[in-house]
Amino acid sequence: MLIDIETIQLRRFVAVVECGGFAEAARQLNITQQALSASIAKLEDMAGVRFLDRRRGTRIELTPEGRVLLARAHTHLSMTDRLMSEIGLMRDARGGTVAIGVGETMSGRQVASAIRRYHHQRPDVQIHIVEGYTEALIERLLTGAFDFVIGGPSYDRGDSDVLDTRHLFDVGDVLAVRRGHPLTRQRNVSLADLAKYAWIIPAYRGDVFKAVQAAYFNAALSPPKQIIRSDAVVLGMWLCLDGDYIVSVSPDMVSSMISLGAMVTLDNTDTALTRSACVITRRNTRLSPAAERLLEEILIETERERGALVIS
Repeated sequence: MLIDIETIQLRRFVAVVECGGFAEAARQLNITQQALSASIAKLEDMAGVRFLDRRRGTRIELTPEGRVLLARAHTHLSMTDRLMSEIGLMRDARGGTVAIGVGETMSGRQVASAIRRYHHQRPDVQIHIVEGYTEALIERLLTGAFDFVIGGPSYDRGDSDVLDTRHLFDVGDVLAVRRGHPLTRQRNVSLADLAKYAWIIPAYRGDVFKAVQAAYFNAALSPPKQIIRSDAVVLGMWLCLDGDYIVSVSPDMVSSMISLGAMVTLDNTDTALTRSACVITRRNTRLSPAAERLLEEILIETERERGALVIS
């Protein structure tokens, strides 16, 4: 038989046991002794057993059933208190979990700075971060895997019915090479100069490859013959650092290498694509307070870094 025991009944039962009687327990609970006695009697009637041995003139003793109930009550109340504490932390944006997808246009230092500041302010919030191409991240956003995605816009028109997209800024791709690459000694790097070296371009997205081919076609030149199509960012960086490769990429993808002085960008924008940076959320889905606060930090840091108003 299932018994619908309320949490308040368990709290009152534990108080009676710990206080050794109804009078002191009623005082601590700030209720009348009659109300407390009636609550315990109702609990026992529901179970069909006695939990307390109420012998006159002696301290209240637990029956065997009462000892079992006391042990389970402590466990239940501890879990309930922990649950309410977690809910309170989430309500105040001081707890819970935030999962975000970071696309190729938003993987730079400003996002890292925002996350670092947020984590310092709210160390109890678990932050899950996944980097990748925006299209793949959006697929996971639609399944609920992420709270929001920051990256390029969705190119699937069907997503407009289920996603909200907020434009932040536009940024052009760059051509980056290792410091000491032969092309770094040239002030004006032409398409003909670039074609002499091997390129590394994204594999998942074909727009970069098409942009490179179009640039050479429009200039009546033969495009680069050596091209590696790869989405392995770390491997691509090592290839560039150890060889004379050219990588066509969003500037945020190589910003750390450039800031460390390991890579430099070339003075040629003929093949560059312009990308849009956006915040993408699921329509009619409310962000948790913790996720909202992290998004605010990212927007504030983006505004500071880019010098443009991005908060609507």
